Formats: sequence, C-alpha cells, structure tokens
Amino acid sequence: MLTFFGCQGSPDIQAVVHESAPMPNGGRACATCFVLNDQAYIFAGRDAEGEYLNDLWRYTPATDTWEDLGTTPLSPRVNATACVYDGKAYIGLGYCGKYGNDTSYLSDWWVFTPATMSWERLQNYPNSYTDDATAFVDDDKLFVGYGFCWNYRRDMFCYTIGTNRWDSVDVHVPFHGYPVRSFGGTGSTCQHRHFMGTGYYRHSLNWWAEFLPEGRWEKRAAVPGKTRTLASSAATANYIYLSGGLHYGGANTSGEVLQDLRRYDPQKDTWQWVAVMPKRLMNHISFAVEKKLFFGLGEDEDYIINDQLYYIEE
Repeated sequence: MLTFFGCQGSPDIQAVVHESAPMPNGGRACATCFVLNDQAYIFAGRDAEGEYLNDLWRYTPATDTWEDLGTTPLSPRVNATACVYDGKAYIGLGYCGKYGNDTSYLSDWWVFTPATMSWERLQNYPNSYTDDATAFVDDDKLFVGYGFCWNYRRDMFCYTIGTNRWDSVDVHVPFHGYPVRSFGGTGSTCQHRHFMGTGYYRHSLNWWAEFLPEGRWEKRAAVPGKTRTLASSAATANYIYLSGGLHYGGANTSGEVLQDLRRYDPQKDTWQWVAVMPKRLMNHISFAVEKKLFFGLGEDEDYIINDQLYYIEE
C-alpha cells in the first residue's frame, strides 16, 4: 500500500493510494477502457516500442487479476472511444498512421458483446474528427464528439442504437464560444449528467461544462490548479475523478506532466483535491467499480510507459 500526500501542496481529502496488479504485458499509453459487470476492459493503445495495438484485456478488481482476450477485428489504434449501454460496449474511432494523413483518422464503429465475445461492425462515424473523441450515453442514444483531425472542432453527433444511425447535433455554444474547440479533453457521466472539459487549443485548458442532450452546454466550475490536456476521468455514483495530464502553456513554454487526483461534485459544482498520484501520468486510463476509483498505465514526462494500476477507495 502506498500513501501519498504533502507534495504539491496539501490535498483536501488525503486519500490513500493502493497498488493493484500491474498489466502483464508491460502496460501501454493512449488505451481505451470501459466497464461491464464490474470488470474493466482495456483496448488498444501503444506499447513501449511505439507499436500500435488492437488487443483486448480484462481486469477483474474482485480478484486483482488480468486476462488476455486476444486480438480484436478492429485495426490497431490509439485514442479510441468507447461507451457502454445495456450490457454491450460501443467502440471505435481513434488514430493510427502518419500525422496529416486523412486515412490515419479512423471512423469505424463497433459493438462488443462480452456474453458471447462477439463483435459487429456498425454504421461509420460521420466525419474524420475521431482522434480522442469523447462519448456520453443517454438512454439508447450515444453522443460522441470533440475529436481531432488536422484541426479543432466542436462537432457532436448522436448515434441511435435501435436504428444504427448517426445524426448531427445542433450544439448551442454560449459564453462567447465556450466551450472552446479543443483536443485531448476528457468527460464522464455522473448522476445521469454529462460533463466534459480540459484539453488543448494553442495551450492546455481548464474549462469544465455540462452537456445537455438537447444540444446545449452549460458552464460549470473550472478545473482548479494548472491547465491540462491528455488527462483522464471516471465517475463513481457521486463524483467524477480527474487525474494527471499535461500542462502546456504554448509554443514558447515547456510542458509539465501533472500528478494530482481531483474530484468534482455535480451537486455542489465544486472541486476537491483528493491525492497525489504515485507518478506523473498522461495518456493514461481511469475507471470506477463500485466505490473504488482505478487509474494507471499511460506514460510519464519522459514518455516511459507505465504498467502499474492504482486505486483509491471512496
């Protein structure tokens, strides 16, 4: 068990950080994760040699064990997008290839059924802004957007499961263009409400907003501390936890990988600093199972891949 507090100031809560079993194959960065039946699934990413992956792993918190589920029919990629509805995972998009090449931005969309370990390809995403897009689930509708392709956009699309169809969402953007066009942000759903923020547009950002499915953003309390991109978030029943990321001030500044773990209370619209992470991390994953918040994998400021998974208990 590891306990971290006292660094970078004093956390408001001072949670105890525990180590879980490391990922057996050496870890990865830019992976995608989702939770089904209290088990976490980790898909794709890139390894320590820079190779893009298309495999699937399952982590079971109850036994602290990992299981290799083998390769998937999806092509290798980083920064894929996934969400869960009715016992199935909807997953795809992401990036693989050379920067600036249109074919590097992947638009395929799939459904994974763990009960049968089967995959089915669905209707492609409507555009190529698919690198590190964010997704929310509202009933049988999946809202996906804010991906990157050459440039920054605010596109949001709605996928209706019953019709296998994508429709553009006419998003109202108030507050003089807020939330800003950005890349590398993160979002989570808590208490049936959808939140998103941080990311990068010329420099790292600290915006935080609530997305209403009718196509409207409402501004919420900004993330305190240093701005960040490439952070990770996950939600328990009561809070959204935001961890790490890269603080980057612009072309004439140096970057700093962050080490804080914070949580957002949707009821109070407030942030608290929970703990100092054992490592500075970016491009990592996080997920919640019951009252445990897990975070890890990813990479540090030297781009060294991390294979360790950590957790705190709420």
